[in-house]
Amino acid sequence: MASVNIAQKIGFLLISTAAFAACVPALAMTKQEYGAEIDKLFLNTQFIDAQRLCEKAMKELPQEKVFFLTKHGEMYIVATKGKAGLDSAREAMKLAPKNAQVVATLSINEYIAGYVVKAEQLAQKAMELDAKNARAHAAMALSGLRDAAIPINEELAKALKLAPKDPIVYIVSGTVHLRKLEYDQAEAVYSQMVRAFPNTALPYYQRGYFRREVFNNNGALKDLAEVVKRYNKDRYVLMTRAKLNKKTGHYKDAIADFDALEKLAVTSYARRAECYAALNQYEQAIKDYKKALDEDGVYRSDFHQKYAKTMGSTRRSAWTQMMNGKDASELSDTKSCWLKMIILQQKHGDVDEALKEVTKFMTVFPGDLNSVYARHEILRKKGKWVAALADISLLISKSPNVADYYIDRADIYKHLNKPDRAAEDLKRAHNLNTTGTVSGDLTK
Repeated sequence: MASVNIAQKIGFLLISTAAFAACVPALAMTKQEYGAEIDKLFLNTQFIDAQRLCEKAMKELPQEKVFFLTKHGEMYIVATKGKAGLDSAREAMKLAPKNAQVVATLSINEYIAGYVVKAEQLAQKAMELDAKNARAHAAMALSGLRDAAIPINEELAKALKLAPKDPIVYIVSGTVHLRKLEYDQAEAVYSQMVRAFPNTALPYYQRGYFRREVFNNNGALKDLAEVVKRYNKDRYVLMTRAKLNKKTGHYKDAIADFDALEKLAVTSYARRAECYAALNQYEQAIKDYKKALDEDGVYRSDFHQKYAKTMGSTRRSAWTQMMNGKDASELSDTKSCWLKMIILQQKHGDVDEALKEVTKFMTVFPGDLNSVYARHEILRKKGKWVAALADISLLISKSPNVADYYIDRADIYKHLNKPDRAAEDLKRAHNLNTTGTVSGDLTK
């Protein structure tokens, strides 16, 4: 019995200790611990997570608000999405107007935000507060882009010497060289940053976007791959790499990136469709085009009525439709995507489906001559020569100096057993290709 009682007491003690531990809140992180974790996220390009941790740290350690406001401001220098970081840097300056690091960080923020005069004033102030502050020298170099009296290269050299482990100094240095069109120097600085911060994403992020800026696409792709390897949930990086892969003809890699983006709730069906089309995977391409059009509302029952009403007052005639700026921006991608799908359906042999789509397209956009040409090609495939003739003749009346139109009409005339007219159109096409005129008269 005694052993049972002892066991019961030990069990009770363990339970009580566990219960007590569960009730006691975990110890808050120190300033140094928060700072290290924020820097880790920042260097891993997890900017949003780093920003949120800054905000959390300020709530838990209000006495260190200036430190974390400045950290928050640093995010804006790299990821200028909104002005929250700029506001944080300004607030830090109000709270600590004699802290050179704070003042210099704000100077850099202000310059990037476009307030260059204010930025130079702050850079000068930071230098007066502490001439050995690296960011103060970096801020001065940045201001040197508008003030020729500032020795930019000297300031950058001092900044890098004083703080060889400050990512902001490297970023400013690269930015200055890029804006001065000193591409070799910028490449060297970003490569130095890669060596200074091994196994982190930020240096590759900076160099990758710089390389893309100067059309070093292969180098940019290699760097962005290093970023994704370290952090694969940055939608901006993945979209950049997807577009770059598409642009450089790496269609399979682009599709993989678009697939990864889709898992992150970011869709780019039209771009992915173009990649599939380039690989002659027509069914997948058409499927993606339809998804893109569905997102744009094309398959909603009220789509035609909605846009007919929106643009009805701006129609000049049945064949010339003008759109205002809002309509153009909203519909240009939709129109392009829709036409590409129609052309692909026709090319793939889905002629009836293509005719159905182009007919609907033309009820919504009756002034688009590209759709007239697409329909003429579909009608030719279906052997509807008279209807195809009407479309191509309309196009010739609108643009009489396009040789291919006459070649297409000549083919239609052959199928309609009108060899004389076919010969006339072929002569017109020849004249356009050789003299630039339908008649072949060089004096016109």
